[in-house]
Amino acid sequence: MTSLMFWIILGISAFLVDVFTSSFLFVWFSIGAITAIIAATLDASFLVQVVIFLVVSIIATSIGYPLIKKKYKNSAHKIPLMEETYIGKEQLAEEEIHEKGIIKVGGIYWTVINLGDSINAGEKFCITGIQGTKLKIKKIEGGKK
Repeated sequence: MTSLMFWIILGISAFLVDVFTSSFLFVWFSIGAITAIIAATLDASFLVQVVIFLVVSIIATSIGYPLIKKKYKNSAHKIPLMEETYIGKEQLAEEEIHEKGIIKVGGIYWTVINLGDSINAGEKFCITGIQGTKLKIKKIEGGKK
């Protein structure tokens, strides 16, 4: 097998691995393989081709990979977890809640941590956050039914 075929196979393989893994890591080796193909067509020795491949791949990876990761990290839209959609929701207390209690949200019972004053049955409270597997709540002042 000639060195030209070796670099073509290596470049295509690296590209395909990147396509199937969506990691944006192996495509930089494809760029290195392209430069090695150019060196092979200019009759450079195989050792020179390997050095060119390594240098270009390392430079391309060290510059391109962080740029691509940063771009796609910022453009990815995070889908909120079900319990994250509860934050800001107001509800009426079915029973008294002092420091801890249990409420029903969306058909699911949740343990809650009350961050404010005690909440009496029939008073409004707001879900303010999440702590582990518990919802944090706070009484809404003047929030009677």
